[in-house]
Amino acid sequence: MQGKATLMGHPIHPMLIPFPIAFFVGALVCDIISAFGNAPMWPTISVVLIGFGIVGALVAALFGFTDYLTAPMSADAKKTATAHMLLNLVVVAIFAIAFFLRYDKPPSTAGYVVTVLGVVVLAISGSLGGHLVFHHGVGVDDRTVPPDRLIRGTGTKGR
Repeated sequence: MQGKATLMGHPIHPMLIPFPIAFFVGALVCDIISAFGNAPMWPTISVVLIGFGIVGALVAALFGFTDYLTAPMSADAKKTATAHMLLNLVVVAIFAIAFFLRYDKPPSTAGYVVTVLGVVVLAISGSLGGHLVFHHGVGVDDRTVPPDRLIRGTGTKGR
């Protein structure tokens, strides 16, 4: 159930998503550190990480959208994929707001709150992405799964 965005038989989207996830969560970690310390560098590092996260998320989204359009999916999987995609767009919008709230003034209470919200929505969207892979088999090359591990009629791995 793979889409067309692959590199040497492996889907590109899951190769890229660890970067924006790490950048966004890293920004939250910097905010937590800055809340307990007085070093002015942590809020600035957080803003830089948010910027890198936005760019990384948009690049990953290009490949995810290609998979969304080209991977064969059941109606239930497509519904989950749509929710995953929309939530990820919301995540990027939330972090764009956090970035602009904090760009000139990195230590910003409103920016901190928006960053926390972004990570929470990211976690929800990530769980939907995991559900697509582990429950629906999206991104899994069925030709590489041993026949005894396939659930009959679905083309996905058994548990």
